Amino acid sequence: MLQKNNIDLIIDPVKTALLLLHWQNEIASPGGKRFGDIQASISLSQTIDRTSSVLKISREKGVLIVYVNLCHRQGYPERSPRFFLLDKNYAGLGAWLTETWGVENIDKLKPRRGEIIVYNYSPSAFCYTELDLILRNKGITGLVLSGIATNWVVENTAREGSNIGYFIYTLSDCCNSFNDEMHNWPLINILPKLGVVLDSETYIKILTGNAH
Repeated sequence: MLQKNNIDLIIDPVKTALLLLHWQNEIASPGGKRFGDIQASISLSQTIDRTSSVLKISREKGVLIVYVNLCHRQGYPERSPRFFLLDKNYAGLGAWLTETWGVENIDKLKPRRGEIIVYNYSPSAFCYTELDLILRNKGITGLVLSGIATNWVVENTAREGSNIGYFIYTLSDCCNSFNDEMHNWPLINILPKLGVVLDSETYIKILTGNAH
């Protein structure tokens, strides 16, 4: 549902982009090197199925689809060595390496030919990427966010996107994190202050003109 303190919304598909953030095998598919971190949370939810429904209707309505995929060269030259002191599993597992199965998008959320893929190296879809350039060239003013993890790439992308002028819609049931607390805390305390938090059903109703 829509967060309580917001007025009715109209989402213009021509000016809106759906950002699919880190929906990759490495974290969202069995066999991924980071899947074990989120397996319990994602297995108990219908996050992927809901996101698939959102992707389908967004394509039908002409929303710009942008995949933001985390990936690194061998040796992780894009990250400071200090980062690995904070997350030893990141490089120790050999995760998120370019040209591997792990960085490909999961089967239920595969990009179609011609859809945009942006490669990033951090918890923000904007940091050192061409995302802002692409969105502005397309006349995009609103961003719909779905991804893993809610308190990581989703929150950081929402913060940076809001700071540079985009209106942010976060799909609460199309995001997931490592546990309920990590998922729910930003949805309640952070993301409503950066835009609108709504669920997939409400988004689809607004997009199709069936919201009441």
